[in-house]
Amino acid sequence: MKHYVINGGGMVGAAAALALSRAGNRVTVVDAQAQPAPGEHWDLRISSVNQNHWQWLLELGVGETIDWHKVQPYQQLSVTTQTGDELSFSAADADLEQLGVMVENNSLQAALWQCAEADSRIRLTAATRIEQFHLTQQRLQLSGGETLDYDVLIGADGAQSAVARAAAIGYRGWDYGQRCLLANVKLQRPIAATTWEVFRPQGPYALLPLGDSEACLIDYRSNSDIKALSQNADTLQRALQETFAAHIGDFELLRYASFALQRKHALRYHRGETLVLMGDAAHTIHPLAGQGVNLGFADVRCYLACDGDVGRYQRERARDVQRTMRAMDLIHWGFRSQNPLCQLGLKAAFRGLSSTWLKQQVIDFAMQKVE
Repeated sequence: MKHYVINGGGMVGAAAALALSRAGNRVTVVDAQAQPAPGEHWDLRISSVNQNHWQWLLELGVGETIDWHKVQPYQQLSVTTQTGDELSFSAADADLEQLGVMVENNSLQAALWQCAEADSRIRLTAATRIEQFHLTQQRLQLSGGETLDYDVLIGADGAQSAVARAAAIGYRGWDYGQRCLLANVKLQRPIAATTWEVFRPQGPYALLPLGDSEACLIDYRSNSDIKALSQNADTLQRALQETFAAHIGDFELLRYASFALQRKHALRYHRGETLVLMGDAAHTIHPLAGQGVNLGFADVRCYLACDGDVGRYQRERARDVQRTMRAMDLIHWGFRSQNPLCQLGLKAAFRGLSSTWLKQQVIDFAMQKVE
């Protein structure tokens, strides 16, 4: 039995704790934030979890603890190009009941914590920071004065990872020069359980269904455009109505926020056999296909499948993450391009992807299945 210390008790860190405990290990989770406490209404932080990883999370026990009002299954997704060409993927294309779920981050994290609290091999320490890293001695000094010894330290502490910084692990990446606006709205008419995305030169806009009466609207634009729109709720409401009303009818703006789009990839996923990075601590990608947290869950599952072989873990995850990053960049730049040759290429690709077999390959790629 090994003792794992996980810095970061978010969705990826908490899922890692449960999975490592199931494998017979002792786990301590250290999280700087207070224990998650979801509110009554949908928060803006929402993740699309594909069916492959959602089934794994259910196997970890979240189905018994999660607030199912904050879980919205979806059966179909569609993409529309600037020229109006549309491509749809359905659960039926992959012989599935659903492609995945939209789930509120806070609710999923809280459900994972409840599962962990019931596990005698897991210790949760909220509102606590690691003040000092003694990596050679495999020892940590916590903000409350406690000393922790560990066999393996996992950094699941986000894009500004303190674990990566302590291990002197650098990153390669860039800023896309855009922001992603998220807006939760109350609908006046029901909508289908379909997530969709429409591309345009300034960036795509998309919809995530949150039940019959709510949705999350997503709008990608330049930093300056998003900041200008976000300064006034009435201005933002008018801009969103102009973009989305033709698709979903009238709606009421409930809450909104935005974040900058960045691409970061750790130069290494581990330091020896005693320190490992997972989730956003290892990689952050463009969110347009909702792959971020799914990559983090794939990290956890791959690490367990590698049975402590950190070299194999890095090779397999770096390969898969780089492949996904390249795919996201191709979509980001290619679908925004106004070059006629690029647009003709997209038309040809969409015609080719009308094949059920090819759709199955795309869905399998997006599901990030771990061998």
